[in-house]
Amino acid sequence: MGAGSFTLDTRDFDLKFHKIAVDQIPGWGEQGLMKAGAMVIKDSIMEEPRAPHKTGHLWRSQKIVMPILRAKEIFIHVGFNVPYAAELHETPFELSWTLKGSGAKFIEAKLLKNNKKYLEKIAETIRNKGH
Repeated sequence: MGAGSFTLDTRDFDLKFHKIAVDQIPGWGEQGLMKAGAMVIKDSIMEEPRAPHKTGHLWRSQKIVMPILRAKEIFIHVGFNVPYAAELHETPFELSWTLKGSGAKFIEAKLLKNNKKYLEKIAETIRNKGH
């Protein structure tokens, strides 16, 4: 080695980083997805187009299914769990909504509009080691 050169042994770092990347970060990501999912539900109720509310059954049927880790990807299911939820979400025509600001695509619109906010929540949770 010439003057001003040095050697850096990264073997210990490489072993520890791999363990964290494989064992811990996916779990932190799952926690972040759960938090982001809760934000999607809240936004679907509070931001236009809002999820309809006549008797309250739709709003109370909110569900966030625990994340599924498959093939190095994490999936989460977020939505409302009453039989008519999908029909209202996908309705191709204007209804006489009982709640001002309600409308179709009440979840999809939030995913498009707020995707950066949801991704930031996931990243923040990973940075904070799941908290």
